[in-house]
Amino acid sequence: MLIDLWSWWICRKRLAFFAGSLNSNVRVQLQETWQNDDEILIHSGKVTFPYSEGLLTSKFCLHVKGFEVNTARLGDAMFYGCVPVVIANYYDLPYADILDWHKFSIVVPTFDIPLLKEILKSVTPAQYTKMHQYVLQVRQHFQWHTPAREFDAFYMVMYELWIRRHTVRNSLQ
Repeated sequence: MLIDLWSWWICRKRLAFFAGSLNSNVRVQLQETWQNDDEILIHSGKVTFPYSEGLLTSKFCLHVKGFEVNTARLGDAMFYGCVPVVIANYYDLPYADILDWHKFSIVVPTFDIPLLKEILKSVTPAQYTKMHQYVLQVRQHFQWHTPAREFDAFYMVMYELWIRRHTVRNSLQ
C-alpha cells in the first residue's frame, strides 16, 4: 500500500487539470484566469495528448459546469484516481444522499476562481492523501458494469432512488 501511495504522488506533478469546450461563462473565466499558469493546465477543446494522461498526472481534476448539467468528467477523474474539484455556485452532486463528498472532493464557488491555486495549495499533503484514498474507495460507485456488480453505479442509482421514494411518491399525489 505504501508503494501505491508513493507512485501516485510521484506521477501527479501537475496541481490541476481541465479539458473541455468553453461553453459557459464559468469555463471562459477559468481559462482567462489560468490559461498561462504552469501548475494548472486549462485546455479548451480537444487535448493534443491522451485525456487519461491529464487525469493521471494531476492531483486535482476540475469539473466546471458547462452547457450540460452533468458529464462523465467526475467519474473519469475518480477512475484515474484524481481528486475532483467542482467549480459551481450550486451543483447537485451524484449520490449526495449517500456519499460524503467533502471527504474526497473540493467544491469551489465560481467567484473564487481567481483563488483556485491558493485553495488547492492550502490542502496539506496529509489531507490530500486522505482525499485520494477516499477517491480510490468511492470510484467503484461511478463505474457501470454489464452485468451490474455489487456497489457499482447501477446499484448506487437504485439505492438513491429507494432513499428518495417518499419524495417521489408524495410529489405525485
